[in-house]
Parts: sequence; C-alpha cells; structure tokens
Amino acid sequence: MLLARLPDGREFEYESLGPESAPVILFHHGMPGSAVPMDTVLAPVLERGFRVITYSRSGYGRSTPVPSRTVADTGTDCAHLIDHLGIERYCSFGWSGGGPHALASAAVDSHRVSGVLISASFAPPTAAGLDFVAGMGKQNDIQFRSLQESDRAARATVSQMAAAVRGNPPEHVTAQLSSLFAEVDVSVMTSGFGADNAANMDHALEAGDQGWLADLKALGSAWGFDLADVVAPVELWHGELDRMVPVAHGEWLSHNLTNVRAHLEPDHGHVSLTVQKAGSMLDSLTRRLNR
Repeated sequence: MLLARLPDGREFEYESLGPESAPVILFHHGMPGSAVPMDTVLAPVLERGFRVITYSRSGYGRSTPVPSRTVADTGTDCAHLIDHLGIERYCSFGWSGGGPHALASAAVDSHRVSGVLISASFAPPTAAGLDFVAGMGKQNDIQFRSLQESDRAARATVSQMAAAVRGNPPEHVTAQLSSLFAEVDVSVMTSGFGADNAANMDHALEAGDQGWLADLKALGSAWGFDLADVVAPVELWHGELDRMVPVAHGEWLSHNLTNVRAHLEPDHGHVSLTVQKAGSMLDSLTRRLNR
C-alpha cells in the first residue's frame, strides 16, 4: 500500500491499479474495508481500461484514525488524495458503506467527479419516511441500534463483530454473521471473493477496530452534505434480497437523488450483486456518460 500525506499531517493509505493515463475510478470500500484490492470485484473494471484508486478510510489499515469523522470528511480526504495524484476527472464507485462516501466525493468534489456508481448503498439515517433498520439482518440491526444506547454499547458491538471477522476464513465469517447473507450471497462468499474479502478486512482491522467504529458513527449520524449537491449522473444498483442494506434504502435514494437512474435486481443480495455485476454496472454508467 502507498501513503499520501494530507494537509493536516495525517497519513492516508491508497493503492493505484492500471495505467496512469487511463480514465479513473475511485473505489470506496464497505464497512469494514481497506485499500487492499479485491480482484474479484475490480478485475472487470480494469479489464475495461480504467485506472482504479482504492483507499482506506481513516482508522482502517495504515490511515491515521479520526474517531469523529463524518461521511463528508472522507469526501474531503479523497479530494486531497486526488490532488496528490494530479487527477483532473474521475468517477466515484461505492459499495455498501462505501456508497454514501461515493456520494460525498461527488458532493465535495463536484467539479471533478463526472459520474457516480453506488451498489447496495445505505440511505441517510435521517431519511424521511424510511425505517433505517427495518429488514436488516440481526447483526446490522444491533450495530445501528447500539449507537442510540451509548458509545460503550457501540464499541462493544463493533468489537464483537470484528472478532467474528478478523483472521477467520470466509465460511466462519458467513456462519457467524449468517443473518446478513441471503442464499445467493452465501454461494459467492465461498467462492474466490471470500478470500479476497478476508484479506481486505484483515488489513482494515490490523491496527484495531477504530475505523469500523468511526464508520458506524459516520453512517449512523448526519452525513455532513446535502444530496442535492450531488450533480453528477448517478447509477444506483441494489439487490432486492439484500439483508445487510435492505432495498428500501436504494428505493429511498432513487427518489431523493436528483440525477439518478435506479436498477433494482430481484435475484441478487448484498454480495452477489456487486461481485457478479460490477462490469455491467460500469458499462451502464459509461454508456450514460458517453451520450
């Protein structure tokens, strides 16, 4: 992994894949996650001739922790990373917990973000008319409800979930967090993606759980930007079988983003959608931008 120095002196971990002259995709990982590239997700992007930038949000991997960061703060960090790399234009691609951060990049860095792709993204916790935790698997329901109890409860919940993930094989993770996986997701978790995902999460949690806790707090409180500030075209994808981030989140975003086209997939869950359809998602965004 590479390190960029942010203006306030913090270190920000990233990786760059593909030719430097190629069009750029900034990939925003899930919760937990890191800059470690996942070939089973990113190979279709690279095969289409893109340069992919991955990064670790603050507190994950070797990125300096910022316990009180907002989603918008990460958008600003990413804009500084793009400055560091000398990139003039790019697309923002976020999966799961990375979805709101992909939107934040588009809002904070609107003059450089030409398009946005979000897959299985959370909606804001204050979304009018949305029951944020309805339909979530038990573990995610507990995570977000713990924020309403106390900081201590949230820390204990994250610590327990991190113990189920860190250093464990995919089949163990799937069994321990079974409420979050639809049947179509289980089969993908036991494929090559499972090993990719384990390496990505293990690196994220090497230095502790602070990145995960910061993510939970950021996603579960005010994001720090207005969805109306996302002016770039947005391609939104969501699986109707998703138990991590229920499809109601995608439906809400599809009605509240200004320049969005929604793809709700009846036969996909949280994992299967992105792993099996990332190439199709990117093709859809590319066609729209090339009109």
